[in-house]
Parts: sequence; C-alpha cells; structure tokens
Amino acid sequence: MGNQLSFSQTEHRREEMSQNLGYRLDPRGKADGIMIIIITCVYSINVVAVLFMLWNRKYPPLKCKSPVLMACMMVAGILWFVGDIQANGHVPLEHTPLRNCKAFGVWVRILLGVCTLSTLIAMRSYGLFRVFCKNQPFRGRGLYVPYAAYCLCMLVYGIVSQVVSPSLTIHYLLHVDICYYETGFKASMFAIIWVTWLIVAILSWRIRHIKSSFNEAREMLIACTAVFVVLIFTTVMHYAVPLFPLNVRLRVLTTSFDHLATNVFWWSIMAVPIVSCLVRRDAYLEEWMDKLRQDGLQRMYDVQSPNATNNKGSSVYNRNSLFTADYARLHTEMPVPKPMNSGYPYFDPVYGAGVYPMAHTDAVLYPTAYIEEVPHHAAPQSKKKHRGNLW
Repeated sequence: MGNQLSFSQTEHRREEMSQNLGYRLDPRGKADGIMIIIITCVYSINVVAVLFMLWNRKYPPLKCKSPVLMACMMVAGILWFVGDIQANGHVPLEHTPLRNCKAFGVWVRILLGVCTLSTLIAMRSYGLFRVFCKNQPFRGRGLYVPYAAYCLCMLVYGIVSQVVSPSLTIHYLLHVDICYYETGFKASMFAIIWVTWLIVAILSWRIRHIKSSFNEAREMLIACTAVFVVLIFTTVMHYAVPLFPLNVRLRVLTTSFDHLATNVFWWSIMAVPIVSCLVRRDAYLEEWMDKLRQDGLQRMYDVQSPNATNNKGSSVYNRNSLFTADYARLHTEMPVPKPMNSGYPYFDPVYGAGVYPMAHTDAVLYPTAYIEEVPHHAAPQSKKKHRGNLW
C-alpha cells in the first residue's frame, strides 16, 4: 500500500488519470493522516488553554493580553486549518461537502481563517499603539472603524468571489480531486495578506519601546519573523509549483508551516502568563506587579499584593477596583505642563516633553473601569473630552 491509506478509495483512479494527463501525483496516505492527527492534537491542547485563559481572564497578567481577542485568534486558526485540509489536498473531496471549493477554500480558509486572524492581530497591535503612543483609549470609533472597514472589504471580496465564474477564482479539478486557485485570484489573496502583515510589523515596531509591563517587542519579533518566513515560502510555493497539492512533501510542509507560524505567534504571547497562572499564580503576579512599580505605574492600579490573604487564607487581588486621583487626572485632556524633574512617576520624556504616554494603560488591564468625574484638586482640563468609554 505504501503511502496510501484504506480510507481513500479514489487514489488508484487519481493516479491513473494523472499519469494519462502527464501529472505526477503522490497518493494521499500516511503522511497526510499523521499530519492531520498531530495538528488536531495541538489545536485540542490550544482549546484547553483558551478555556483556561478565559476562565482566569480577571487575572491581571492574563487580562492585559486581551484574552477575548486571543481566543478569537485561536478560533480563526482552527478554521484556517479546516480550510487547509481541503485546499491543500490532504483528504478526498469527491462526494463530500469539501468539494465546494468556494465555501471552504475562500470563505472558511481565506476570509474566516487567514484574513480574520491577521486582522485581529493588526487590531490588537493598533490598539496598543493607540494606548501607548497616541495617548488614546483602547476603544471607540478610532479603533473599530478601521477594523469594520477591513471586514466590509473582506465581505465584498467574498461576495464578488462567490458570483464570479469559478474559472476565474477557484474550481474543482475532477481528474485529480483537488481545488485549484487561478493565478490572478491568488495574487489578490496574497496582496491582502501581505499588506495586513506589513501593517502588523510596522505597528509592532512603533510600540517596541512601551513600558516593560506591557512590552511584547521580543515576542512580536519572534512571531513576525516566523510569519514572514512562512509567507515567503507559501507565496513562492503557490507560484513556482501551482499543483503542489499533488506532491505529498510539499502539501504537508505547506500546511505544517502555516500552523507552526500560527502557534508560534499565539504561544509566544500567551505561554508565560498561562503557564505561570497555572503553576505559580501568586509569585508571578507579584513579579508582574514589581514591573508595574519599576515602570512607575503602580499608582494607576489598585491591585492588592498577592501576599494579602482573605479569611480563608488564600491570596486575593482586587479585580474591579477603581483608581486614584492621579489616574482620574490622566483621563482628562489638559494643557501640556512644562517638563519638570519632580514630575509624576509615569512621565516619560521619550514620548515628548510634558506628554503623559501612559494615560490609558488601564485600557489593557481594566477595560471596564473609567472615571468620568475628575476630583476638584485635579489639574485644569479643557472642555474637549475623550469620546466614549475605554474598551
């Protein structure tokens, strides 16, 4: 049987037809099955990790990682994997729903998978850029309108792809039982993905100097490097060998690299807080709070020390606390003061003299907390206020 598995009844016919047409075809077999099992096991572990993360989403080191967005990214990665199984020819398509190339190859794989994952990463990076570089909240029209515009463009792209003739987009090749992307359509897909990830890379570079408590420069460097290596490999593969799904080594490598990059990105950001929350919850929280103190951000957060205990003897921290007068003062737009050596501990001249770069760091850690009224002793404020609450 060689590489062939018993579940594929069409492999002999595929081989015969491909030989008659001059194609070299590797039958679907053990390598495909092993790869599917391994990646499925990896995503099963990921789902458990996501559920654990959401259950502990109030834990400050996890909360500052935007757990809901990270969970949505994992869902998009799983949908991408389902689309890859079909588009890269790992399983038989004939007489199955997977034969619908546009449904799985465009909507599931490209739009709900690759594009959704990429735009969520871009949205998260842009949100951090707004908070730490532009001194704006992690919510509001400034954040959501670009994301909504991107989603609208993707919806239009999907509808146009659906109504245009399959001969111009993606169609089913009966004799080899795979879905084939036309060259022009592939160019449009790769253009969207490349532009999105270039935006992510630029934003990640812009926020590389944010406070260490929230800094992910090293993680994003690893993630972006992995993604761009895979993007280059996949782009070259699709154009150099258009029928790569017929080659077992190339199709297994392509799918494996796609989801290696996805997992490297996700775990490079979430591994430390998730594992630390599981095995050394209080110790890691104390270390994380030490970083806040070193960054001069401790006064912005009323997070009790993990050494404080409740009446049951277990450690506690305040999950829904409001903040101090200094925090309230930062949430108003005020005349820019002159730089002074005895300024607030959160003052950082790197971002410009008199600018408060950390004015909305709470948006990452405490998205629901926002003080509308400013104490009477706060600095004078202008009549213009930030629009909307913090995310």
